[in-house]
Order: sequence, then C-alpha cells, then structure tokens
Amino acid sequence: MAGEGSFNRLKSEKSMYLKQHQDNPIHWYSYGPEAIQKAKDENKPIFLSVGYSSCHWCHVMSEESFSNKDVAEFLNKNFVSIKVDKEEFPDIDSYYQQACQLFSKSGGWPLSAFLLPDMKPFFVGTYYPLVSQNKNETTFPELIGELNRAYNEEREKVEENANKVTDTLNEGLISKEKVEFEGHFPQPMSILEAISQFKDKDFGGYGEAPKFPNFSFYEWAIEQMIEGMVSQDEGEHIIKSIETMMMGGIYDQVRGGIHRYSVDKEWKVPHFEKMLYDQAGLLKMLTKLSLIFPSPLIFDGIMDTLDYLEKEMLSEEKYFFSAQDADSEGMEGAYFTFSKEEFEDSLNRCDGEKEELGKNLDKLKKWFNITSDGNFHSGLNVISLNRDEKESLFSQDGWSLVRKVKESLLEERRERIPPQTDRKGVASWNFMIMSALVDTLQYTAIPAIRHKASLLFNQALEGIYKNFLNENNHNQTGINLVDGETPSEKSTSIRHTNTLDEGFSFIEDYVFFAEAQIRIYEVTGNPVFKENFKDTLNFIEKEFIDEDSILTRPRSLEDLHLYPNQKVNAFDNSYRSPTSTLIGLFRRAAVLFLDKDYLDIIEKVKENSVHESLKNPIGSGEALRSLTYPDDVYRVVKVPIKWLNEGDFASFINFFQPRFVLDFHNENNEEWQICNMEACELQGEGLKNFLGTLNPKEEKEE
Repeated sequence: MAGEGSFNRLKSEKSMYLKQHQDNPIHWYSYGPEAIQKAKDENKPIFLSVGYSSCHWCHVMSEESFSNKDVAEFLNKNFVSIKVDKEEFPDIDSYYQQACQLFSKSGGWPLSAFLLPDMKPFFVGTYYPLVSQNKNETTFPELIGELNRAYNEEREKVEENANKVTDTLNEGLISKEKVEFEGHFPQPMSILEAISQFKDKDFGGYGEAPKFPNFSFYEWAIEQMIEGMVSQDEGEHIIKSIETMMMGGIYDQVRGGIHRYSVDKEWKVPHFEKMLYDQAGLLKMLTKLSLIFPSPLIFDGIMDTLDYLEKEMLSEEKYFFSAQDADSEGMEGAYFTFSKEEFEDSLNRCDGEKEELGKNLDKLKKWFNITSDGNFHSGLNVISLNRDEKESLFSQDGWSLVRKVKESLLEERRERIPPQTDRKGVASWNFMIMSALVDTLQYTAIPAIRHKASLLFNQALEGIYKNFLNENNHNQTGINLVDGETPSEKSTSIRHTNTLDEGFSFIEDYVFFAEAQIRIYEVTGNPVFKENFKDTLNFIEKEFIDEDSILTRPRSLEDLHLYPNQKVNAFDNSYRSPTSTLIGLFRRAAVLFLDKDYLDIIEKVKENSVHESLKNPIGSGEALRSLTYPDDVYRVVKVPIKWLNEGDFASFINFFQPRFVLDFHNENNEEWQICNMEACELQGEGLKNFLGTLNPKEEKEE
C-alpha cells in the first residue's frame, strides 16, 4: 500500500487502469473492505468510479474532473472514493450498470455510482463534464454537490430510493412475460423476419449508429445459412453486413483486428479501442463465413487478425493482453488515421522498383476513401475500402495492390507512438481466444491460415494454463483437473485476472474454460481435455446453478462480498453471455456422454433464456446458437483418433457445426459411428467409407 501520507492508495495496484489514477488528488481506494468500513465509520456516501484502461471517456473524465483540485477537495471531504477496474470485477460493473439503466436509461464507461455505506445505489450515471457545454447538461461538480446535499438533508428519502432500486435489481430488469411461438424454438427465418424492419439496407447491420458488430448473432446466422435454413434475401443481407464491416474503419485495415464499435452507420469511423474478446468474436464469425463466402477480404481478415494477436497481444508469458487504448499522444485515433499527405508519403516511401503505388496513387486514394477534408477530425482519414470500387478491389491485381498499400501504411505506423496496451491477462477472454483458434483450425480451408492458428494455439496453451489456473489447498473447492491419466488430488480454481493476488473467479471464467476444453479435445483427441470439460461442468452445477438461474460468483464465496451474487441473463453485453454458452455446452455434453442428466440440469435455465433471448434476438446471438436446435438433432461423431492425422478427415470436419460433437476412440480398428441420445444412426468402417457415406457425391466422383 502507498504511504498513508499520500492518501491516494492506488500506487501499489497492478491494474493499469488503477495506476492511471494513482496521481489524482482524489483519495482513491481500490475496492475492498477497508474503503467500505471507512464509509460506515464516517457515515459518508461512496463514490464508486468504474472504468478500464483503454476507455477514451474514462481518460477525458480523469483529465477534466479527477485531476481538478477543487473536485478532489470536495470528494475527499464528503465521500469515500473507490476506483474499480471493470476487467478485474466484472460483476461489480454489471450490477451498477443495471442500476444505471434504472436511473438514466443508459450505461457505459466511465460509470459513476453513488452508494450508501452498505453499497446500495442511490444514483448512478456515466460521464459528466467538468464544465457544461449547454444549459441542459449537468456538470460533475453540480452532480456531486446535489448528491451530497441530498444525502445529508434528505437521508430518509435517499435510503428509501436506494432500497427500492436494490429490490428492483434483485427481481431482475427483464420482463418475465413469455414470448409465444410454436415448437421448441422459433425457426431461424421467423426470427430474421421479425427483425427485418431494423435492417440497414444501405450499409448492412441493424438499427442506427452507433453500430456494434454483434459477432454471436452473425455467427448464428452463418451457421443457419450453412444448414440451409435462411432465405437468399436474408442471407445476402448478412453477408453484406459483414462485408461492409470488414471494408470499413471499424476493422483495422492496416494491422488486422477490430475496434469496439462504429460511431456512424456506415462502419467507417470506429471507437478505436481494441478488446481481446472482440478479436475472439471476429475470428469465430469470419472462419465460418469463409465456408460460404470465400473472399480475399475474409481470408486476409482472419490471417491479419492472427498476426495482430501474435505480434501485439501475446505476452512473453504466453497469455494474451486484455486491450489496447483508443488514444495515443493525447488524442483518440491519432495512431490509426492518416492525412492525405501522410497517405501519399507512405506509399511513395515504400514503393518498389515498378512504382506500382506511385503510378496508381489517384486510384488508390479513391479505393481507400482518402480525401483532403478527411472523414475524421483535423483532415484525418480513417482507413477504409471504397464499396463502390469492389469489382476492381477484389480482382487479383487489385487485391495485390491493396495488400501493398496496407504494408506501406503499417511501415508508417511503426514510426508512430502506439496506444498503450493493457498487459493484464483476463482468464475468460483468454479462453475465448483459445476456442476461436480451434474454430480457425476446424473451419478454415486455407492451409497457411490453419498453420498460423496452430502455431499461435501451441504457444498460448501452456502459458494460459500457467497464468490462470491455481492449485488449491485441500479444503478449497475447485475443479479436479486430470493430471496425466488420473484426477489431481488437489482441486484447481481459476484466477480471473493476473493483476489481483487473491484468486477471484466468476462464472464466465469457468464457462469459457469448459468451452475451450471441449473444443481443444475435438481437434486434438487428447482425453485429458474431455475429462476436464466434464469435471468443470460438474463444478459449475454445484457452485453456479441456482434452479432456473446462473449465478455470477461461486456459492461458496457469496458471503465475501457486500453486493448481491447476481443472476446472469441470456443477453450478450460486451461479449457473449456465459449463460447462453453454458446452455450449449450442457446440450453438447449430453450427447457426448450419452447422459440425459445434463439436459435436466440446465432445463429451467434454458426455459428462462428462451424468452429472454426472443425479446432481443440481435443482442442474444449466443442464446440463438444454443437454443435453435431441438435436443434430438444433436449428434456425437465417434471416429478413430488416428484419423486426426489424415488430411482428408481434417478437411472434412469443417462440415460439422456445433450440434455435432467430435469424439475419438483408440481401439485397434477403423470403426466409426454417428449417434443421437437414443441410438447410433450411421456406422461403418474406414475413412473412405465415412467420407463416402456422408458425402456420396465425392464417392461417385472417385
């Protein structure tokens, strides 16, 4: 802990976000019992400020208000101020984001929560300026002044409102009303038709700006297109949406990887921060899209994003960093944007002997939407591709030029001061990346891409285990991971982040770990991962499933926190819902282990999620992926493990969507079978027989 004389107690923290505030004149505490006890002892309200290191508006509020001595003096006198990194405590963030919805009908970061000493919220908002830009805008000094007055002069009313908000949060914000439909779940076309009124027919996607990529929703739509369940018109809109996204500035055209969201409806100008979980969502979406839309735009998107992850996001300890900032040199987007002159200079400097770039400069400026006025501020251009030039861009010669331009711009960017990278590791996000790398191995047909994904996968697997799995003492609960061929005597818990010494962990960590285990098993055949998958699901059932709900924290740790152990709904927020993923995992486990108990365990949760997801399908893509199929269409495909070394088998498994679970045997034979929960429908012997049975057309051609 920093010396008592400094009053700001963030200097000893490991979180990059907390350290960004270590020199504020505010007497910040990190979240913990010391700060909360101080509020109780001194009968002061709590100012809880939640953000993350790469958040642009967090930086703005820090520079304006948190560095202001008058604001600091007022807060220090009247409040106990707590600074929280949302990536360390996602459940704190989630709880008070829900409260923010009640108070201001919005959410986001920085989150500014004002609490009673018992942590109940009496007001929650987001960013407030130091100085008002218009008459209707509340400033931060005005806000804290009024809330302090209310707390001291109208305490009874403040406490009554806080209790009402807490009761509402405990009941849940999602309507319990059920959505009527026929069958086990609406057909994909019924869902797409229901949301068709929100389609942006000009630029793809749904709704107005800001536009988020909604990876899980598009992944669901692609899976249904592969299954033949989507009309041509709806399928074309899905492809157009992703293509426009990948040609826009939301995708980093120069380096690869995707930014958080687009501030405009054309996908051109992003909010520039890059989050690890978004890269996982991007890879999962693109790899499946590549099966039905084999465009260089998509294949390069996959390859360049893998390269970005390896070069910029992989630590020396072989885990993946959490995020990269939107700002550099004090300005959002400075690193990523180019003036017309900078664009021209970059191309001229990196041109080859044939002077392909210089000779085509005017054409290339048109292709890349480069103008003197720019499409950002100060005459700067966010790099994007011109949709009106698609025919020329996607020709063989055209795409070769596009690649050379991107290489030139990347050389220019290497000379700039880059945004800061938050070197924190977040367990759940790292597990998401591992599953995305497995998807890349399974669903991408290009050998070079699969090789790149394999190298990255192999580098990260051991590092992620070392950084996020902790061996417990004998009296602690955890997963009994397999060590060699037998379960370890000591249980294992997951460390949510490597910036906290204490081993906090959340449902998302265990769910995405379980998902990574089964996905790794499906491409390696190593039975250790299969057993770890099973044991993790058993641990989740014991610690996180509460009848019809999924809890955020383990039940055995409920009493260690002063805010409620929340229920996790089916909506995808910044990333896909762990509840929705868990439903799919239990359904896959049932057919893999031929055990209907897995279906019974998750049935009530599934029923709730059905109705939650149908209230907002676009924002519940992961739930759609887990709920669309009836139980009786899930299949386990059991084959000899040695087939994994056969190129023909490796090329064929991209036909198997998630309702198929791959399983392996090590018997001294070539027998294979495909089974549902009741019986084995197809079986035979030999790889040629397997391929011919499932794809008779190929057998005839041979």
